Amino acid sequence: MDTRPPLLNWRLRLIWLRSLLVLIITLALMVLQSQGHSGYRLNELGWLAALLLPSLLTLLSHRVNHQRHAPLLTLELALDTILFTGLIQGFGGAGNPLSFYLLVPALLASLTLPLKNGMLVAALALGGYMISMSWYQMPAMDSPLHALSHQLSGLHGIGMAAVFIALLVMLTLLGQVIQRLMRQQQRQQEQAIDLAGRREHMYQIAATLADQAHELNTPLGTLVMLADNLLHAPQLPDALRDDVSQMEQLARNVAQRLKQGNEAQLPEYLPISELLEKLQQHLRHLAPTLSFSQQLDSDPCVADTEGWFRVLCNLGYNAMDAGATRLAITLQAQGQHYRLQVSDDGPGHAASEREGMGIGLTLVSTTLQQLGASLEMEFGPRWTQARMDWPKLTEPTA
Repeated sequence: MDTRPPLLNWRLRLIWLRSLLVLIITLALMVLQSQGHSGYRLNELGWLAALLLPSLLTLLSHRVNHQRHAPLLTLELALDTILFTGLIQGFGGAGNPLSFYLLVPALLASLTLPLKNGMLVAALALGGYMISMSWYQMPAMDSPLHALSHQLSGLHGIGMAAVFIALLVMLTLLGQVIQRLMRQQQRQQEQAIDLAGRREHMYQIAATLADQAHELNTPLGTLVMLADNLLHAPQLPDALRDDVSQMEQLARNVAQRLKQGNEAQLPEYLPISELLEKLQQHLRHLAPTLSFSQQLDSDPCVADTEGWFRVLCNLGYNAMDAGATRLAITLQAQGQHYRLQVSDDGPGHAASEREGMGIGLTLVSTTLQQLGASLEMEFGPRWTQARMDWPKLTEPTA
């Protein structure tokens, strides 16, 4: 990627433009001399060599502060205009077609410099053309330069001047418009890059929060399960029963806050399609790049939606921990029961591990047992499937 200032790039390109122009004129003079014209004069070759002086200025000053490139480019374009005016003075003045090269510095100035600097170069180009049209030195008849030029009649000269002025005004205005459009496009690109950087930062924060929430939710779920088992244990002393019950309630409250946040509590009964829609919205905030798809042959209504939502969230969290990029959910009616299958493409690479599948899978299995459903897991090198079956007989009505 080129990190040099834009004005420096323009200045370096001008070196090639000047060098190419000098080379073309030199080759043209050599061809004309080979056809029988006499040689050149020292002053003519001196003006031709002087066109390279602004290039020397570029080479000596290209390492200066980038804020100084604008006045330096203005100086170089002004020197280009003045030196070329002197050159065409000995090439037959405005009668030489090369005189329209004066439009090039004006166009470059309007494309790269502020309006004031561009107008200065355009004024120099117009003044140089008028001088070369009204006062110039006609080359000798036997000179190669004479073959490159011809005298202008008064009417033809006025017409050429009108064309030159029209082109000069049009190119100057067009350059300013293009420069303004380029600045607008650059600002839009900078804003887009800034917005993309902020969005990426937000995604990283969301992913970090999701990992932390999962790491907290898993031990809290384990604590709730252990406390519930203790409460149902007949050998638990009565003196500890109240403390264990309070511990279980506190763990449930914290887990509920982590899972729901500020969202409204789920209703007691929900169709599977609506439950999956809420799951998709929840996972999209935690992993915006995770692809979510669903295919439902039927849409049964389930009870204890909080439990089902917790199960599906845990499976989604485990998929994200394994670096999965796709999460596919299908529902099929098979005989007297339904089968809900959750598939993902994790681990993301060979070195990944299914982090959290130990306690997390135990919590999922325990919750499904309370919901009257069964769980079957199947793992592959690059995929994982969780299949949950429950009977149709227990299907509630919304």
